[in-house]
Amino acid sequence: MKVKGGDLMGYSVKWVVENLGITRDMIRYYEKEKLLSDNKSRNPTNKYRDYSDEDIERIWGIKLLIGVGFTAKEIYNLMNNPDFDFETAIAKKVAELERKHDENLIYLEFAKSIKLLGRVPTTSKIGNVKFNDFLEYVHKNWNFYDDPRSAPFMKMADKLISKVPQEWGSDDVEHIFEMLEKFDAEGMMHIYALHGYYQVISDMKDFGYDSDTVQRVVKLLHEYLADYNTEPELDGKITPQFIAKYMVPFFLGGDVAIMYERNYGKAGCLFIAQALAYYGGYDIDDL
Repeated sequence: MKVKGGDLMGYSVKWVVENLGITRDMIRYYEKEKLLSDNKSRNPTNKYRDYSDEDIERIWGIKLLIGVGFTAKEIYNLMNNPDFDFETAIAKKVAELERKHDENLIYLEFAKSIKLLGRVPTTSKIGNVKFNDFLEYVHKNWNFYDDPRSAPFMKMADKLISKVPQEWGSDDVEHIFEMLEKFDAEGMMHIYALHGYYQVISDMKDFGYDSDTVQRVVKLLHEYLADYNTEPELDGKITPQFIAKYMVPFFLGGDVAIMYERNYGKAGCLFIAQALAYYGGYDIDDL
């Protein structure tokens, strides 16, 4: 605690640790790197070091500068070298932080995609595109939570995954309705159409996923998806192999699979995955 007056003085080590969010080891590190003064005043009662207002202000500043990305050496020069060019140094740190922010945002989008879809995002252009170019494309096109078309679905997915309907309170129900209102009619019809195809396939388990009957339904699903496609870069590329490779994982893992299991059951999801994989010429173990 901070104690002033009488025989006690300054701020105790305990106060610094608890109030500035810094460990004793870090304080020792600051002292070792000569970022804090070597003039150690001691509390006459317990002989521990007390810290002055100037020390507290300096620790505060050091902690912020280290957080920004300055090294101990740079901070020492800033404090002791009158020729240190702080304006250039801080401009460089801003540029570095912006680059790291963009990079972290990309990988945050990847992490959310992996969690939602249950698979590591990839591209059909592997072998013909540089990895950094792929990252740049993802940054511009995969921000699902900000995209006006996908954001309502993503937010609803988060809500539906966090609780089963039996656990919903009145606030949850109201929130679901608010999100539903943000879907356009075409988007809702698309969701209903997909659910219809999946439900029919799931209900046909007795026929076997490789039966002509089930595969005819999968073919109709394929034709529907090809006709509904809104992405110019996918024109002509939604093949049976594409259907198998990119849709099967949705039913086997990730948050989407959790939602699907509530509709079609685990066995139903497995059957749908097997039917889609077979349609594309794969076994689900190969995907």
